[in-house]
Amino acid sequence: MRRLFPRSLAGQTILVLFVGLTVSHAISMVIHSIDREEVISSMGGRQMARRIANIAHLVSESPLEWRELIVAALNDPAFQVSLSPVSRFIPRGEGNWRTRIIRENVERQLLEDSVHQVIVQFLNQAELSSSYEYKTVLQWIQAAARRIVRGSPANESLRISVELKDGEWINFSSPIPRSEPLWANTSVISVLLMALAVVVLSVWVVRKLTAPLEVLAWAARRLGKDVDAPPLLETGPIEVRQASRAFNEMQERLRRFIDNRTRMLAAISHDLRTPITLLRLRAELVEDEELQTKMVATLDEMEAMIASTLAFARDDAESEETRNVDISALLGSICDDMSDAGLPVRLETPCRPFYECRPRALKRALTNLIENAVKYGGDAYVRLEDNGDTLKITVQDNGPGIPADQLDQVLTPFYRVEQSRSQETGGIGLGLSVAQTVVQAHGGQLALTNRKEGGLRVSIELPR
Repeated sequence: MRRLFPRSLAGQTILVLFVGLTVSHAISMVIHSIDREEVISSMGGRQMARRIANIAHLVSESPLEWRELIVAALNDPAFQVSLSPVSRFIPRGEGNWRTRIIRENVERQLLEDSVHQVIVQFLNQAELSSSYEYKTVLQWIQAAARRIVRGSPANESLRISVELKDGEWINFSSPIPRSEPLWANTSVISVLLMALAVVVLSVWVVRKLTAPLEVLAWAARRLGKDVDAPPLLETGPIEVRQASRAFNEMQERLRRFIDNRTRMLAAISHDLRTPITLLRLRAELVEDEELQTKMVATLDEMEAMIASTLAFARDDAESEETRNVDISALLGSICDDMSDAGLPVRLETPCRPFYECRPRALKRALTNLIENAVKYGGDAYVRLEDNGDTLKITVQDNGPGIPADQLDQVLTPFYRVEQSRSQETGGIGLGLSVAQTVVQAHGGQLALTNRKEGGLRVSIELPR
């Protein structure tokens, strides 16, 4: 049942409007049908009463020898008239509203000295023998519903006996036409037209109202890839405009924060070069060669860290335009260059997907990952998969892997595994951090896992 219920705001709103208006329209038709039946019965009863009163008055004032001739002339299959010494009809349902209306109308139309008694009877083979006399509201609703859906029974008839002033009875019998059921052609067409109008208007209105929300969701996803994207247009209802304005302000604050952080990082790294240079000059004056060697090695390491930090800040500050790139060709160029340098790198690309990205930044991230696999794992196996909604790039090696408690920490800047996976440590701990930053800037995810066979697996998922 939950699968049938729409998950989108537009679908839920359209469904609620459609069901609500359709049900209310059906209820209105039921009420209208009941009122129409009562009005028609009341009007038909008055007309029948007037006709019967005129005939009864005519027969009562006519000579006895003319009465049979008059009755025979008025008698026909749709309106039967007969004379009898006693009433031919047994009173049934004299207390219901239809019999009361017709009897009162007949008595009102006749002169007081023309008749002694009026009997009104409805017959319909048990279903409506008691007409609208119901003990409870529920019974009335059930009978009304059956009557509305099925229409009036075809064999229902109205029978009236009027006692003339001389004691003779004149009897009238007339079939009641079957009323049109609620679900007739016109009713069904009315419901279908109403439903069609509701669906069309609901789709138009809901789409118009929810379109800015879809744009806002798209802009939020885009912000994860490009913080320098152009701001949203502040259009639509006032609530949507306020949301768009708040989103634009948030994006501007994020942009200023990133710019300030990058400039500060670059400035600090640049300013540190001067004292490092002074320390290097002073280290040359140290007479202890062992101490001098350690000091110079430490300064070289600091200078390498600063150079990497400056390069990271410079690349982060540059705004590279996105382009549609063949990812398999990009990976192929990286792996070919490493293979030409004699490094054990294997590439498997069963597909050739194109992807909208910043190619220089993505190439740098992938190069760092493949170089780490070769350096610390001995070799690198790269595979590209296209899953439709995402691109998956896997880089794995056959090295010792990373301790499980340090898999998350190695992604932080300047963090290095204490027990290196290789005899040659190298690196300053920015490679994985840079790769993760680039992948996240494209809206993707980077994950590290240790293989059961041994080695490290780096998985990158880039959304389409």
